Amino acid sequence: MEKDREREMKIAVTTTRDADESLNHKAKDVSKDLNIPYIKRGNFSIKKTILKDGFDYLLVIERDKIVIKGEDSTVFWHPNMSELKIKSIRQGNKEAIIEATKLEEGNSILDCTLGLAGDSLVFSAVVGEKGYVVGTEVNKYIAYLSKCGLETYNDVDGKTIDNIKVVNESYENYILKQSDNSFDVVYFDPMFKEPNRKSASINSFRDFADHKGLTKEILMEALRVCRKRVVIKERQGSNEFEKLGIKKYYGGKKNGAIIYGVIEKNIQ
Repeated sequence: MEKDREREMKIAVTTTRDADESLNHKAKDVSKDLNIPYIKRGNFSIKKTILKDGFDYLLVIERDKIVIKGEDSTVFWHPNMSELKIKSIRQGNKEAIIEATKLEEGNSILDCTLGLAGDSLVFSAVVGEKGYVVGTEVNKYIAYLSKCGLETYNDVDGKTIDNIKVVNESYENYILKQSDNSFDVVYFDPMFKEPNRKSASINSFRDFADHKGLTKEILMEALRVCRKRVVIKERQGSNEFEKLGIKKYYGGKKNGAIIYGVIEKNIQ
């Protein structure tokens, strides 16, 4: 279904108005990578260009980043809150996401819903150079933003990130191909059924996200693939955990707070 949505989405690559030849070349390379059209940027606004050429979005190559722009929306790669969380963890503070995953240095984790890799950056910092993160992202545009963003990003220590692998594939397909006990932890952050309308960045991202919910069948596959536990992110007050039979969780008690449900391998 998500791949069908990608085919329906009309998107092209262009540049900023003041692009030089090197930026135009980069845009043409991106168009080849993603197999989508390149259009030379005229002296039009993004909105006018979208309407003039009949596109839903433009993937704009800027000097320092790649941005997906719609008529009234913007999506680009950014470490978001991950740096603050990493610093908090290093200061000895409890972060619910790490309490739930119980990640340690040298561990491996499969992030089934990579998105823009905010959670994966936290995982990357915790597992360190001896550990690794594999992130699956079904939308090719979001996967591309994350891959390019991670390749040029220096972490809170000023180091490049080399322990996160981005896979442009649905987590269902990827998990089914993995052998038993392949990762220490398998993690899911499905799109919340009730969106946070106050977050402009998340609302812009929603058109590119996979909105289907988790099933008991895929959780059983995740339990097969993990060595220790499966962790699912949700909101307090949602009945998703009840539907999936999850009773143990970490996080806030207030309605709407972020919580992380846990299914331990040894009690399946």
